[in-house]
Amino acid sequence: MVGDIISPGNLTKNLINELSKDVIRYLTEFNAMLRDYTGSELYSVEFELLNYKEGDYSIKIYPKSMLLMPGKYKECESLMLALKPETGYLNVHKSSQSINRISRLFFEVEDYANHPNLDFNEKKQVYKTFATRFSKKLFGELIEDKWNKKLIGLSESLPTDKENLKIYSKLKSNLEINWYKTPFEIKLSQIEFGKVRDPFEGKSAIEHLKFSITEPSAGFVIEKTLKLGSNLLNLANWGTIDEFQERIIKHILKKTRDTILLDLDNKSEIQIISLFDNFLKQIKQKLEEFTIYCKKFLKTGEKGDLAEILLKLKNFLKEPNQNYKQEEIQDIYIILRDFIKKTISKKQEIRANDFNSSFNYFSELLNRSFNKIRESLPKYLLIRRLNKTVQILINKLKSEFDKEQKPVKILGYRFIEKFRDHLLKMINKYSILTEKKIIFQRDIIKKNFIRLISNYLDDFFDNVQLGIAEIISFAEINIDEDSKNIAHYIEDFKKFSDEIHFLLSYILRYSTINRFIKDKPDKEISDPVSFSTKFHRFLEKRLAGIDLIWKSVILDWIKNYAKLFFKLEVNRMWTINEIYTDFINYLEEKEKISRNPNSFTEFLDTFIAKIENGDEKKTLMKFYEQYKYFIGVNTEFPKYLREKIETQIKSLNLDWENDFPIEILSSNENSNSFYEYLRENELKYFSNLIPIPSTMILKHKLNNEELELFKGDLFQVFGFKNWGVENIALELSDNFEEVYREWIKEL
Repeated sequence: MVGDIISPGNLTKNLINELSKDVIRYLTEFNAMLRDYTGSELYSVEFELLNYKEGDYSIKIYPKSMLLMPGKYKECESLMLALKPETGYLNVHKSSQSINRISRLFFEVEDYANHPNLDFNEKKQVYKTFATRFSKKLFGELIEDKWNKKLIGLSESLPTDKENLKIYSKLKSNLEINWYKTPFEIKLSQIEFGKVRDPFEGKSAIEHLKFSITEPSAGFVIEKTLKLGSNLLNLANWGTIDEFQERIIKHILKKTRDTILLDLDNKSEIQIISLFDNFLKQIKQKLEEFTIYCKKFLKTGEKGDLAEILLKLKNFLKEPNQNYKQEEIQDIYIILRDFIKKTISKKQEIRANDFNSSFNYFSELLNRSFNKIRESLPKYLLIRRLNKTVQILINKLKSEFDKEQKPVKILGYRFIEKFRDHLLKMINKYSILTEKKIIFQRDIIKKNFIRLISNYLDDFFDNVQLGIAEIISFAEINIDEDSKNIAHYIEDFKKFSDEIHFLLSYILRYSTINRFIKDKPDKEISDPVSFSTKFHRFLEKRLAGIDLIWKSVILDWIKNYAKLFFKLEVNRMWTINEIYTDFINYLEEKEKISRNPNSFTEFLDTFIAKIENGDEKKTLMKFYEQYKYFIGVNTEFPKYLREKIETQIKSLNLDWENDFPIEILSSNENSNSFYEYLRENELKYFSNLIPIPSTMILKHKLNNEELELFKGDLFQVFGFKNWGVENIALELSDNFEEVYREWIKEL
């Protein structure tokens, strides 16, 4: 497994290898999910990169899109992850052909590298050499617009052009972004499926059904696509880190840390910023003197190969100099030396004056590093102060619930942690988006903090609902002394909602329901009764190997679906598509009802009636009564929690501790350190971008028998539309009509 990265950053070979492996791992996991849920693999996916800091457009140039495209030739797989200046102009079929050609060439390289005279390291070097060469070839084709669609004149019709596609499903959803996580976590919320008239009729409709994607599976795929985009952009962002700027910043922070170590006790943010500013000026002055003295070396006229000139530079810097001490420049010299080695391509017959551009660039890196540190410190301190304020509020809320009875305390703690996550999300969004001058005054921060909480309190409580498992916990505690003989039942009840949700997902994915429809001849299914009867038998065998408690519930639902049609007097003619749609709607509605705590009482009633052990039945009846009693908590507890929060907000007294642990200046990867903040928000150039999918194309994995039914590749196209970063809509379409040989079925 080898790869290469072409980027503005300077990355080590080890990091390039690690990033390449991560991209391949993400693609492998994503394709495994796609095969299970859609019967397809990724052909291409393009993400629109939205800048949530619009003010940066005037001073920074960002890519507009990110493209992931895999390729394959026999056992050799390859992929391309590219960031582009525009969205939607790429002919993905042409680029796919190029990547497949690269896969074929690499297959030939592998064949050559298997030569017995090459040892492991030599083979590895061959792979790396060609990985770099092929990466540059693809990069060249991309920037030369060789894959762009023709916008003027004659253009070929592509299999995934709109005129060759039929829309068969729609979805819209809100997006929730967890700003405080790295990388940003993007989730769907309030998903709605739109009704679409079936674009096919008769036998075509039946055959299309066998290769289509269910709405729940499409929703699941979108969630995984959002996660994939976030992970890929995070990896691409690593490629933007300038290794030398990172080392310079670490050096400056270390010098600052060593200098102000004894001056941080009981200092406010304003005092810390002032201290930093003063010490940064001192360090900057010394480094400027160092670079000025370095430039004097240019006039020495020294000649030789690169190693000789670097040695002469080192000796030159050791000469007596009143402006700096040798120990002060040792670390920065090593960074400069490595920088020169990286930037000077000529290794032989060079002059000291050839270092001129390297010295100028290095000097600019120093200035930019000081500016980033100076500008970022107030933002970092604000987030740190607000996070501490959140913790103060959370601790006070928890102390309030410490006084409550055990079930209330446990539930209170659980929702307080959810409230904490909600606050961190809002605070980081506020801190990221604010362009106002940061003022470190207790009253102002408290006022803004309270306003921020109040503005988003309704949003939080709109989603505060007790699930079945939480209400079961209340009921369990209130029959604690009698619950030992039914403990195993109670643990099973707590798993009910999660298992039912998983089972529905399992049933409606491609590898289950589509396989059933393919395996059953059309004539065997004439109505909902025959469909559910045969599907029940099919599922019984598949679920036998799954160790889940409540799989019998799903099987009962399928049997009950058939019973709905036993007493119907009208002898209606059903198509398989109508049965399929009605059946899926039925299951989704049953699953939705099953999540309702009130509906669970009916399930409990039926379950207890089947228990034969008298003692267990008696205890379960007590549990049943307690469960019904605590259903009222579902509406009362959120009100109670809100009252607690509002009371604590009104009486919030910020403990303005001026503690500033020296550890946060460490240059290691401590998640709370200033350095980590700089790396994530400043050194990574694309940190302001959020990836929202624009188009994803899946290529169906057809078996040998199915290949005979199609005259071309079957593509599933996820077409996305978004409004900012908070709303998304999907149109799911395919080119089935264009490539399916319907006449073969008539033979």
